Amino acid sequence: MLLRCRCGRTVAETGALAKAVPVNRPRHAQIINELGKKQSMPAAAEQFECRGLGVETLFMGLGPEPDRLPEWFPVSGPVHYVESPEFEEQMGPDWAERIPGQFRRVQPDNITPKLLRKARVLRYSPGIRAFPAFWMPLVARLSATHAPNGPKKRSVWIPHGENDLLGRELGLAFAEAGFTVRTPDPDQLSRSAGTALPKLLRDETPALFLSVNFKGLDPFGLGYSLLREAGCTVATWLVDNPFSILTGLKSSYWQQMQLFMTDSSYMLPLRELGARHVHFLPLAASPDLFRGTGSLPGHARGIEERMVFVGRSEFPDKERYYAGQKLDANIFEQARAMLQQGQRPDFHWWHERLDADRLWPGNESRALGHAAEESGKAWRAMCLAATPELTIFGDEGWNALLPNADVRPPVDYYAGLPAVYREALICLNMTSMQLPAALTQRHFDVWCAGGFLLTDNTPGMGLFPEDMAQAVTFAAPDDIAAKREQFHAHPARTRELRASWEALILMEHTYTQRVASLLQTLELDEPRLVPPRA
Repeated sequence: MLLRCRCGRTVAETGALAKAVPVNRPRHAQIINELGKKQSMPAAAEQFECRGLGVETLFMGLGPEPDRLPEWFPVSGPVHYVESPEFEEQMGPDWAERIPGQFRRVQPDNITPKLLRKARVLRYSPGIRAFPAFWMPLVARLSATHAPNGPKKRSVWIPHGENDLLGRELGLAFAEAGFTVRTPDPDQLSRSAGTALPKLLRDETPALFLSVNFKGLDPFGLGYSLLREAGCTVATWLVDNPFSILTGLKSSYWQQMQLFMTDSSYMLPLRELGARHVHFLPLAASPDLFRGTGSLPGHARGIEERMVFVGRSEFPDKERYYAGQKLDANIFEQARAMLQQGQRPDFHWWHERLDADRLWPGNESRALGHAAEESGKAWRAMCLAATPELTIFGDEGWNALLPNADVRPPVDYYAGLPAVYREALICLNMTSMQLPAALTQRHFDVWCAGGFLLTDNTPGMGLFPEDMAQAVTFAAPDDIAAKREQFHAHPARTRELRASWEALILMEHTYTQRVASLLQTLELDEPRLVPPRA
């Protein structure tokens, strides 16, 4: 029986493949992969993917038994190979001595489209999965050689689904900046980057691919490499805890990316982990979506003299995400006592107290995230319990946390929420312990909609003038009632504050301005078309 590689070509006779393996050469070698985990390196012809029908042969990875390759893949022309330095180092000198003499090493920079077009390429799949940061740029180059990219255009691709926030806001802002906006399906791109992206790139190469929280980018970095090979700038905007997001990545490619984040307190930790391009970019307001828009739904009536909180009791599938995580009861009691005093046991605070040696790679950061999430849940419950004349718009989970509260069903984000912000006496906001220095969307939307915001005091409020920030913040739960009475007793001052905040947000903190800042940072603020790699 004949064995064939994936391109359909015969590789060897069954009898040849069944030769005995010397005892000192195990069939399944093990290495430590890019993420520091053990990974088996099976030695078999079927572990090689074959592409192309050229006279020359290029091996992208040799596997643990390079001396078997001439048996499995008979050749008549020149043979080249490229190998991951990490793999080669772990295999040792005995492995290097077994590389056939006719095989000629080439450096990654010398793997040109010209060579790829005339070569039969054989890729050792386990090695590529083990060290994706090294291999994915070469895999992308191979793909681009066989499927040329379309012309560079002043367009931006923002992968997002129908219910994903920020997609509409960013789309409007980029359109105002003169970009054509595309919104590819993020799930399709992350699941099938090797097929979905080349199809899209045949029509055009965007100037910018902007992901939110790595949506639309696969864990191994193939999509990122395909876009970079095409000459596209790739960036992600991290609007949640970066270390919760990074647990889903299987490669260090993110360290090369342009990273924007809403929480400046994570910039140094990410740089210490190897991130080269880290920028601060807070959230903002979208006047097109929140200024004078929306209508008050029937279940939201009667809130003119009430304080309002809009939000979930916890994020979806929280219990599954944090399955197996447990809180230290003594430390959590300390955290609760801090919250009552207006102090913040946030993610960084928990990092100092729990045994988590490294935040990436691996899942050690999940224990910190769980502790910070539970602290945030306790914080919200304390603040809401201390709030007089309160109405909550959210899920039924609030009924268990606050049995006597006025809990009403959620409000549609764009169709009803702006009107709720306008109609309420005061909109209450509590920030997440997952994001120690970040602001929320409410910090911008409430004022943009014509509402009045009372929020907890966090380092993120340093984005605004100090006197304005102090006027609308509270430190401890017990401060909320006094603040409400102060605003209610001095309506003229309250109206003046509202007008000042509204003007500030509209003048300095809109998504149009955030996009302008992002484009300037990426040097894309003027049309600058870079041709795809030849």
